[in-house]
Amino acid sequence: MTPVRRCLRKVDEAAATADPALAERIREALSELEAAYARPSERIVALEALLHEFERGPSAGNALLARLLRVAVDRRQGGWSHRARVRGVRQARRPTASLQANAL
Repeated sequence: MTPVRRCLRKVDEAAATADPALAERIREALSELEAAYARPSERIVALEALLHEFERGPSAGNALLARLLRVAVDRRQGGWSHRARVRGVRQARRPTASLQANAL
């Protein structure tokens, strides 16, 4: 089972029960999904895939759950995007990064 499918199953299980800690269970499932991928870009794509799978699944009609999941994923994607941008800027500012190797 792929990490996206595992996360989706946990979200569906959390939605099926009358659990007051629904947001926490979703947060844990998303954290586990992110931990399965090393790079921020992979994590962003996995979160997007989760949203698409959720929208096609049986829980898609639950407006509260859909909103909660969409907001959580948007925030996490924004965080990973920001981290990737900051990391890219730091690498681009290295003084030797733009120097070409000496041909001699």
